Amino acid sequence: MSRENAAGFQSRFSTEHKVIIGMLIWLTLLTIGSTFISTPFQSEVSAAANIIYPNVMYLHGMLIGMVGLIALIAMDVFQCRHAGLRGLILWGTLGATVLSGLGGIFDRSVHDVFPLWMQITSFFFLDEILLTLTISMYTAARRSGQLVAWTSAAAALSAFLAAVMGHIAGWMLDFGAYPRALILGYAHLAGLRWQDWMANLIGSHSHEMVAAVITLVTCLAIAAVPVRSERRSRMTGFGLWLMLAGVILMTLMYIVAGFTQLQPPTLFAHGPNGLASDDLITGVGVMLGGFIALLGVALEHGNERLLRYGSLVASSLIVLTVVVGGYYIEFHENIFGAGGAAPGAVSDAVFTWWHQDFAFFLVPSTMVLLVALVRLVQPGRARDYAMYAVVAGEIIAFLGGVIFVFLDTATGGLGFVAITLGFLAVITGTVLAIVQLLSKPVSVVD
Repeated sequence: MSRENAAGFQSRFSTEHKVIIGMLIWLTLLTIGSTFISTPFQSEVSAAANIIYPNVMYLHGMLIGMVGLIALIAMDVFQCRHAGLRGLILWGTLGATVLSGLGGIFDRSVHDVFPLWMQITSFFFLDEILLTLTISMYTAARRSGQLVAWTSAAAALSAFLAAVMGHIAGWMLDFGAYPRALILGYAHLAGLRWQDWMANLIGSHSHEMVAAVITLVTCLAIAAVPVRSERRSRMTGFGLWLMLAGVILMTLMYIVAGFTQLQPPTLFAHGPNGLASDDLITGVGVMLGGFIALLGVALEHGNERLLRYGSLVASSLIVLTVVVGGYYIEFHENIFGAGGAAPGAVSDAVFTWWHQDFAFFLVPSTMVLLVALVRLVQPGRARDYAMYAVVAGEIIAFLGGVIFVFLDTATGGLGFVAITLGFLAVITGTVLAIVQLLSKPVSVVD
């Protein structure tokens, strides 16, 4: 790269660096604010807990910001140096993060028109981010031939398709069956009531988006570790192939489930017990595949030990929470059964919150933070302390979650205390990370 191009790249990265720091501060504030809006110890600890519209929209503000942050860091990790693509990611992320975050704070009902349209506009920014990221990852994959880049491209495309389903569902949620000719016409063609079509789209959108984002985060953690040899270990390669297959299969399954009467069948059914086939694909393909790939990275000899082991710990917590805990509950719905009279119905309702907010939001966010620290901060003890605090916090929170779900669902109990301490440790590590990003940035981005 010429001196002029290097200087230009450095200048552009300097702007991106500032945006990344600003987004981390903003997302940290939103995360802290979420505890005042709806903590898991209030609204969700009920067997009859229902979806609360303002809480969902607030979470959208956080998730969209995190996707933008992932996209910005991915452009650096995969060395996507095309000025136009980097600019689209940068400005799209700024627009999406500001509008979705502020809109989520004030969007309390479908009648709050201004904040609602702020979030709707942010959703279109999200589309632009995901499309640009898909193109960028595809370009990186063609250039490098790396499987991790191909998997990232597939995950970005899957997230975009999930976003489209979310747009259609959101339209019906806010405006009903309007225009009637279009909405009712397609619903009749598919043999569905329009309300059932909306429910199918919401389910497919949420499940696919979460799995696609987890795939992107896992690929970031893998690609951010320096490679000493030309090829990754066989274990990492196997895990990546498993993830790629999982992303492709789940995308096809959720598109079919979103637009038709066909829904993922239940496997190994026995009475109310059984495993949803889409949970099998995302659990084994995406989450277990990611764990295997990161285990292969952790076993390699190389630098960035804390990133390698910290990402592996995070991945293992996702698997333990979603795959082990989730599958166990699905195979014991006669005991749990949220919304019913089953003896463990409250535990099931708590788990519904727990696996969403912990395994789908908090843990992937910590992986993104670890990658950001490694890529953007000079090595040192302070950087290590931040990483230790984040990893220790999520482990403590996980143990608290197990207690909270399966042993003691009482507000203020041991599980409550452990989750709170773990959350505080993660926030402390995040603040330390932000301080390091501000004070000890890397001087050159390779």
